Amino acid sequence: MDRADAHLHLFADGYPGRYGRSPAGGQEIAAYQDIRRVHGIDRALVVGYEGESRFAGNNDYLAGLAARHPWIAPVAYVPPGGPADGQLARWWAAGFVGLAVYLTDAEAADRFTDWVAGSAGDLITAGAVLSLNATPAATRRLGTALAALDGCPVLFSHLGLPGSRATPPDPQQAAETLTPLLDLAPLPHVGVKISGLYAVSEPPHAWPHTAARPFVELLLERFGSRRLYWGSDFPPSLDHVSFAQTLEPVGLDDLSPTERADVFGANLRRVLDRATATGGDVSAAEPSS
Repeated sequence: MDRADAHLHLFADGYPGRYGRSPAGGQEIAAYQDIRRVHGIDRALVVGYEGESRFAGNNDYLAGLAARHPWIAPVAYVPPGGPADGQLARWWAAGFVGLAVYLTDAEAADRFTDWVAGSAGDLITAGAVLSLNATPAATRRLGTALAALDGCPVLFSHLGLPGSRATPPDPQQAAETLTPLLDLAPLPHVGVKISGLYAVSEPPHAWPHTAARPFVELLLERFGSRRLYWGSDFPPSLDHVSFAQTLEPVGLDDLSPTERADVFGANLRRVLDRATATGGDVSAAEPSS
């Protein structure tokens, strides 16, 4: 089965990891190239991050990689309040397909929604893919802003960040935790990445991360297999599990072969094909429900 990875990171000096060095064991781009060959990964959404000073310059690094590696589709890190004037045009010209935004709380979400209110038209024209790392508290405040971005695929990372736990929640507890994200399910351009399951598990190395199962099953029920996207979270995930283990997330056991192909690659390919072919055509950027 050909795969496409909806969430990974690449850093010039390596992700420092829990031991002060990249868990990829060497230069990350070289390590991921080998992983791609072994596991048949033909496309990847590479998520920019500059939220700490030690990661400054990551957007420029990803632009350089994307120019040399056609399989890379980068999304540029932006702070919650949006980029500097003129930066969007620079990123589109550099080959970025969208933006990565990290929203840890309600205040950050409000800054993001204020920026979107004035930038929605530009984002829709570009068919920008939005990768959101948003907590439930932040997600609760995003409904109006995301509804206005109906030409932009919006992908929530890591199951919507429900938090870690030692035992699986019951279905009602899972639904209450993810209510802000589930409320967005009627928006056909909103989807969720099945990624970062180690962050839902306590301890995080306790693969297969059974504490994540109720969340995955709930997201599958509400969003459907056409709006879920497998992501490896390379290289941070390698601090806790092997890459091969990221390929077997819990909660997807009963998918048909077609549904499994959608989650593990076809859905992301459709999004990326639209993002690179819109040319200002808004309707082409909207993923199927």
